[in-house]
Amino acid sequence: MGPDGAPGASGLDGALRAFASHPRVLVALDFDGVLAPIVEDRDAARPLPESVAALERLAALPKVTLALVSGRTMADLKKLASPPPGTILIASHGAELEDPASGQASGALLDAGTRALLADVLKSLREIVDRHPGTDLETKPAGGVLHTRAAARDVADDATRAVLEGPATWAGVHAMHGKEVVELSVLDTDKGRALQAIRGRLETGSAAPVLYAGDDVTDENAFAVLGEGDVGIKVGDGETRARWRVPGPPAFARLLHRLADWLS
Repeated sequence: MGPDGAPGASGLDGALRAFASHPRVLVALDFDGVLAPIVEDRDAARPLPESVAALERLAALPKVTLALVSGRTMADLKKLASPPPGTILIASHGAELEDPASGQASGALLDAGTRALLADVLKSLREIVDRHPGTDLETKPAGGVLHTRAAARDVADDATRAVLEGPATWAGVHAMHGKEVVELSVLDTDKGRALQAIRGRLETGSAAPVLYAGDDVTDENAFAVLGEGDVGIKVGDGETRARWRVPGPPAFARLLHRLADWLS
């Protein structure tokens, strides 16, 4: 085990082979930093061709349920990820769901109080962005996101601090601090809860093991709910609860193809 908390590739293939031996499995993946390299312009993110091919192979296997679990909005996730037919889509950290198998699709359900709070949160975030050149505001169905990747480091730090010490402290507001982002939501959702909800849909007497891969701090909630027989993979560097690690999206695409071979 390395100093940052996750082992390297040694033994990972063995874990994947054991995972693939089950009669039914769930493969749930983050998008940015996992299937698609991180880019400065978030609208320019696209999955690697090798990742696209691997997802298509996995989606075609009867024993595999494929899910994308992202902080992006549902509209963005569909447009940028181009997921294979039948893929379960979890967007906005669990605030939006689309499950083709059940026909279920749900968005963020806000009452009058949370709608008013959302308006105040977005107003505050916009004021912070206006004061900090190079930062950007992304609006979501239940919140807003400060993006700082394109800002000078001192400006990014100041903007992040303004959000964390300002609207992030308000009652009813839930903050998630990731890589170059601070997301505020008026709903209490996270990727771990979303992952548990998907798993619960699949279990019909025997547990379906889960492979989850993510690259950001927000993925740690998903790694935290994994158990015996599950496979958690951190993509990239940083401290993590995941047991396994690969260096980046190209290596992860190769891993997905190996997994597809064994699942076949």
